[in-house]
Amino acid sequence: MSKFYNEIAGKYDFIFPLSPAHKTFFASELRGYTVLDVGAATGNLTDHLLSEGYEVTAIDLSERLIAKAAEKGVTVQQLNMLDIDRLSTFDNIVCIGNTLPHLDSKASVQLFLQKTYRQLTQGGKLVLQLVNFQKYFAQQQGDYLGNLPLIINDKVKFERFYYLNKEGKIIFKTILDDTIENEELLQPIFADELTQWLTKIGFQAINLYGNFKKDLFDKEKSMALIITAEK
Repeated sequence: MSKFYNEIAGKYDFIFPLSPAHKTFFASELRGYTVLDVGAATGNLTDHLLSEGYEVTAIDLSERLIAKAAEKGVTVQQLNMLDIDRLSTFDNIVCIGNTLPHLDSKASVQLFLQKTYRQLTQGGKLVLQLVNFQKYFAQQQGDYLGNLPLIINDKVKFERFYYLNKEGKIIFKTILDDTIENEELLQPIFADELTQWLTKIGFQAINLYGNFKKDLFDKEKSMALIITAEK
């Protein structure tokens, strides 16, 4: 994972900017004062939340993404998301940007969710955002699951494709600016199983959205899956 993100770090903010919809969403969803930003990347969300008065702890694995965050004056700790139990408790834990499927198994995903529950204060909020993989599995042709929308502007061109391997993992292929090619393995996670895991762990008030504008989640049509849950 580090190789992939290290190579796109220089263009990351042009590929994944923080949108007005993000800002409105978090303004309505977060509570209390403390936030753990898991997979903080170049620190865009962390920087925004700090400006809104939150006390934010940010973690990521990519050295170059962390360095880009530092250029903005944002501190991101290099820490594995499965090690969040080394930290204190938080009123909010946020894990967006399709970070969760980078874990290597469903067991690891469930372990992370268990740890988020333990690291949240009572009444605390968990926010997850990932790709709606069910949509892609429904359109599978051979090992090809489809492509994500092309990201192109005057600063960057970013192509993204999904393929399924024999072990049931997603091969995430990307091409940056027609020159830099990469592959990452992702663990597919579906909305129903994620909801079941959260419920079993003890989370309540679980809500599913199809985007940060809070449109209803449609497992057949939504590009994204956003989940909020309370301890």
